[in-house]
Amino acid sequence: MEKVIIKLNNGLQYAAQVVLIIMVFLVTFDVLGRWLFSQPISGAVEVTELGLSMVIFLTIAYTHLKEEHISIDFVFNKFPAKVQRIMEGIVNLIITALMLLLASSLFLYTERLLTAGRVTGDLGLPVYLFAGLAAICAIVFALTSLLLSLKYFGKVGK
Repeated sequence: MEKVIIKLNNGLQYAAQVVLIIMVFLVTFDVLGRWLFSQPISGAVEVTELGLSMVIFLTIAYTHLKEEHISIDFVFNKFPAKVQRIMEGIVNLIITALMLLLASSLFLYTERLLTAGRVTGDLGLPVYLFAGLAAICAIVFALTSLLLSLKYFGKVGK
């Protein structure tokens, strides 16, 4: 299970890098086109907004896997190592539950967007695709936090 979750996180992280590179070039050419030719790229703002939301959802589980999130742990550090691991395990279980709730809400929202036929304003991109991808990323995040929870609880016994 651990190898699959790591591969999923790495794949999503690489996808986020591609999205970010596309956004960089798009914004650069949009600014240059606007400045040099008074002709912006149609839909550049729209794609940038959607891309930024995708970068966040695509990388959040990877960041959690690497334990790179900002954390304030001055209270945790006062406890013995065993208690710290138990608390970390519980926190990750709570994150798992919350991410599963978020994912289910996002899937319901995706279904509503699909049924309504919602598209973006300039380019007519189907919004449900982005909401569905966010839901999938939330599930990966839930699996990642479950994995970390099991790791922390496994360290308690040692």
